[in-house]
Amino acid sequence: SLHCLLFILFYERMFGKIGEMKKLYDKYKTLQKALKNLVIRAKEGEFEQNGERQPRILIDINGEMKIQDLQINDDTLLDPKEKKELQKLLMVAITKAQNKAQEVVQEKTKEIL
Repeated sequence: SLHCLLFILFYERMFGKIGEMKKLYDKYKTLQKALKNLVIRAKEGEFEQNGERQPRILIDINGEMKIQDLQINDDTLLDPKEKKELQKLLMVAITKAQNKAQEVVQEKTKEIL
């Protein structure tokens, strides 16, 4: 009957869309997990320690833009007279890390979705 046919068409459309939504949701969850596990490292400034060049500031940020680690390797930056320099280096390093992370997130998003 016509009612049966309409019900079947309605049913197929509804559940077809639900299937598509589930696939999209699964991709989103995969992306979310990938971004959480992704770590981007940014370094700013250099100094010499034990005869080796080291970054003055080192920052690790994940794909969710959350800072995972922040290291101030150059102890001279902890001198109150170096406050402005420390602030400048931190701002530059954080911005670098965020910009790098955004690029990687865009690539990952294209890959997964």
